[in-house]
Formats: sequence, C-alpha cells, structure tokens
Amino acid sequence: MKGIKVAESRHKILDIESPMAIELRRIMIRLNRELDFDRKRCVLITSAERGEGKSLFALNFSLVLSSHMKKKILLVDGDMRRPVQHSAFDVPITPGLSDVLSGSVDKIKPINTYLDNLDFLPAGTMFDQPSHLLDTKKMETVFGQYKEDYDIIILDCPPVVPVSDTLLFNEVADGILYLVMAGRTPGVLSKRGIDILKGVGANIIGVVANNLAEVLPYFYGHKHYGYGRKK
Repeated sequence: MKGIKVAESRHKILDIESPMAIELRRIMIRLNRELDFDRKRCVLITSAERGEGKSLFALNFSLVLSSHMKKKILLVDGDMRRPVQHSAFDVPITPGLSDVLSGSVDKIKPINTYLDNLDFLPAGTMFDQPSHLLDTKKMETVFGQYKEDYDIIILDCPPVVPVSDTLLFNEVADGILYLVMAGRTPGVLSKRGIDILKGVGANIIGVVANNLAEVLPYFYGHKHYGYGRKK
C-alpha cells in the first residue's frame, strides 16, 4: 500500500503544549516505569463500554509518544466494529487490519502520518462477525511482523463488556490501559470490565480516568486525562 502523507497544516490534531498533552506526557513517564519501552511493546487500549474516550485517548497518546520519544510507533485501529481512527487522519479505512487477518492480503504497509515516526494501520474491510477473524496464531504472526518494524504499538480495541474481541487481542498485548469516564461510568460496570480482563489473565498496567475536569473542575477548564496505578 502506498503511504499517504497527512498534511500537518490540515490536521493539527493535538496541541502538544495543551493541558491535555501535559497529562498524557505524565502518563507516558509513569507508564514507562511499568512497561519498559526500551523493548518491543504492544499497549492495548480499552474500556468497559462505548463513549468512554478510549479511541481519542489512543490517538492522542500515540501523538504524544511520537512527539517525545525517538521510537517508531504504530497506531492500530483494532475496533473493527466501530472504527474511527481513519477519520482523524482523513485516510481510507481499507485495506487494513481485518484484511490481513482474513488472509485477503499477506501484509499491509501502514499509512505514514505527518509525524515521521508515527504510522497508522486502519481497521480494514468491515465484516459481519469480526470476532471470527481473531485467530490467536494468525494474530501472533501478524503482530509479530509489525513488532519487527516498530518499537511501540498502540492498539485501540473495542470495549470489553459488550463484545469479546479485546480478550482475543490480549494474546498479542504486553499490557492494557483501561479507560474510565470519570463521574459517568457506573462503578459496577467498570468493575465488570476489570473482572472480564482479569478472567483471561490480562496484564492491566493502569487505569486512565477520562473527563476529570467535570468531576474535579479545579484542575483545568476542559476535559483531560488522569492516571491511576493499578491495585
């Protein structure tokens, strides 16, 4: 696949000096202590349900990592049910991850973004039952290839309560960041998501509280992220 260069002037997605970016850098620093980024790493991003900001976090976190780390980073849209990342970069959704997992193509060259060290792999062709594509051996082969080319992979996955896809992606992840919409997501639902992940032995390396500004308004005048060490 021919790389598509996204123009920075048209797509200034994140102000890296904004309060949000500062919080993301703090998460990056703390996360590096939990998960050694000097080695090849795949970080899975998920939440309990839809609407908790996991995809926006995955996007912004990838941008912050690529801006502050001299590493090759790949953002993968693994939410093959409700993919959104391709719209942020204004690129086609296909070909992408589902096409590789289905065997339609052997390997796809990810799309170049406006940041030299950040590439993007879209979700790919929409299938009626995407969970059927998530064969463990096939995923290990596919992600093994991308791990050879990239230092860090950020994998945006579906929420864990409505569907089981993320449990299968867990097989190729080194750690999981779990998003919670502060002040909105019921505690019992958040706990249900954690229990589901723990049930498959997932390595939950941290919980990210989204939307803290509405819960603790003295932080900043708009939405941002906070990071909690796992217990």
